[in-house]
Amino acid sequence: MLVATDRTRWVGWAVGAAAFAAAWAAAHGLAGPAGGLTFVTFFLAVLVASLVGGWAPASVVAIASVLVVLAWFLAPPQAERLHWPLPIVPVGLFAAVAGAQIALVHGLTRAVARLEWKRAQIEALRESEHLMFRELQHRIANGIQLVASLLSLEADRVENTEDAAIVLEDAVTRLSMIATIHRRLNDPSLGEAGLEAALRVLAREILDAGGREDVELHVVAPRLATTPADATSLAMFVAEAVTNAMKHAFADREGGVVEITFAETAEGERRLTVRDDGPGFGTEPPEGGDSLGLLVMRSMAQRLDGRLEMADDPRGGAAVMVVLPPAG
Repeated sequence: MLVATDRTRWVGWAVGAAAFAAAWAAAHGLAGPAGGLTFVTFFLAVLVASLVGGWAPASVVAIASVLVVLAWFLAPPQAERLHWPLPIVPVGLFAAVAGAQIALVHGLTRAVARLEWKRAQIEALRESEHLMFRELQHRIANGIQLVASLLSLEADRVENTEDAAIVLEDAVTRLSMIATIHRRLNDPSLGEAGLEAALRVLAREILDAGGREDVELHVVAPRLATTPADATSLAMFVAEAVTNAMKHAFADREGGVVEITFAETAEGERRLTVRDDGPGFGTEPPEGGDSLGLLVMRSMAQRLDGRLEMADDPRGGAAVMVVLPPAG
């Protein structure tokens, strides 16, 4: 950009010099028939310099033209016909008109530049609004698809009217959870803090709503490459994992710890882990189980093109993980 600016600046000075030289040549050529109006040719030089090079080359051309015109009227035979201070009158008029010409062109150029800048701003704003509208449509579609998936999982559990009532209650709870997730992920006050703050607030709300204010929460989730749709699925995974921890890890005791980490492995995979300090799975992790929470977590892992892993943590307690492929 700097090279282009320098090139444009030198072109303006070169055109101004060429215009002045052409005006001087024309003045000598018109000396006979034009008489005292010879200096009029320099107006064109000032105009061309103003349009191409701006006010600086035009000012230099105007000053040089004033000097030439002044010398013209002070030289014989003009000096013999016009006694002082008469030569100053046309020279003064020339300087005034040339200055007004430069100011007018400079003002018009700045006005055009401002209009162009405003037009570019309007175009950028319109494009931004168009992208935001498309993103909003995309998020709404993802949200509806997520709701449809959850309702489908709930519907598979219905065998009689009693099941239907329970399923509807669970569906309402999870739909409310989805609304909370969207609200937290799109909270402007959490936008700068990223996914970590959103997961911390979401998990804390779930624990407090379940009456487990005594459970400590630790969240470490640096800024890894995730799309808004992936962030929603990850948050849904965390919500289910924390809810399951309240049901199983902290059911018969006071206090406890929930750790949420989102990190990148040496192979480039992204791993979201939710660990509690409860008794653990004890036997083989129920990966083939049919509990709704497990089905939801497996569904979220599939939506993320990842895999669900469950194991007892070496430090104690149970850990559920969703492993995502490396970011494209």
